[in-house]
Amino acid sequence: MILTKYVFKQTIKNVFLSTMVFLAVIWLTQSFKMIKLIVDKGANLSDFFILSVYNFPSWLLLALPFGTFAGCMISYSKFESDKEIVVMKAAGLSPLKISGPAIIVSLFSSIILFIISHLILPTTYKNFKTLQNDIRNSSKELIIKENTFADINENQTIFIRHLDTKNYFKEIFIQDRNDPLNLVELYAKTGYLTNDDYKVTLFMDEGTRFSTKGSKEPTILDFKNYKLEIMKNKSKSTSSRVVEYNEYSFFDLIKKANQSKDKKGKLIAEAHSRNTVALLPIVFVLIVMITILNSNYSRIISTYKKSISIGFLIIIESLFILIKNTVHYNINFLPLMYFSPCFIILLSFFILHKNINFKKIISLIKQRTIHNETL
Repeated sequence: MILTKYVFKQTIKNVFLSTMVFLAVIWLTQSFKMIKLIVDKGANLSDFFILSVYNFPSWLLLALPFGTFAGCMISYSKFESDKEIVVMKAAGLSPLKISGPAIIVSLFSSIILFIISHLILPTTYKNFKTLQNDIRNSSKELIIKENTFADINENQTIFIRHLDTKNYFKEIFIQDRNDPLNLVELYAKTGYLTNDDYKVTLFMDEGTRFSTKGSKEPTILDFKNYKLEIMKNKSKSTSSRVVEYNEYSFFDLIKKANQSKDKKGKLIAEAHSRNTVALLPIVFVLIVMITILNSNYSRIISTYKKSISIGFLIIIESLFILIKNTVHYNINFLPLMYFSPCFIILLSFFILHKNINFKKIISLIKQRTIHNETL
């Protein structure tokens, strides 16, 4: 019991740290897109963190299975290198009992994934997409940058050479195309603006106003002070967004699958993947247990085992993805989405319970082959 607690404690700690590492990598890769959206649309920094929080469950669905795999492999590889697994086996513990703490950790991970995919993800992902769409269609802020032409609306453009503070400028140029027959251009040394929901008022000092009607000579007016009211677009056409599958619950997906013939396979596959994703940590952990507990320890064999585990992980994950994509086109393959992970789990438990040593089996096969050749 004490030994089980010790192994469990070490394993769950490494699983947590590994999952955090995967989450950090995913967060960094996704942050660039969100930061670009925030900067381009002039949204608040708080919106960036809100978007990250809303996206967290979908990231965890990716990070937790691999974090569980990596954490268990790190823990049990360390137990093996410290000869602790040798001591456990000498004490009479079977590979299945030694695997017990890791299997318990994988069950916790599976429960978390099941709760997230069925209860949390649809709500948070919908909130994420809604906020993202609102930011994209936001027109509350007038974004002005140095040495950059900015379209305030369809008919007015502004250029600022120097931006002293948020609303105080130097060397200003404005082109006003509101009157198709009269092009107005304004230059000023300094100025500042006030901004409300739909109107920007620009106050300029020491400048020149050029007014050009058609092909006539421009009318030039120097001014000390000039006030220009700029109307921003009162309404931007809010772009309609496609509702993604992650925004639907399991039962919503099944309901829509029954209503749509064209997308029935995709909807069915997405719905049932909410269940099968919860089995991934168990499958991945059992792979680690089989490869690590299957033979005696040596540095070369330990590295070989890790490579084998990662190789099996890639193959099995690719298999699951392939089956899911196959269901998109033919729902008759749906039982394979459950059969594949369940078969791997049952086979793994059988191997651990019977303590099947593949190295011995391979050597026996070789001996029999040599014996048959000599005959």
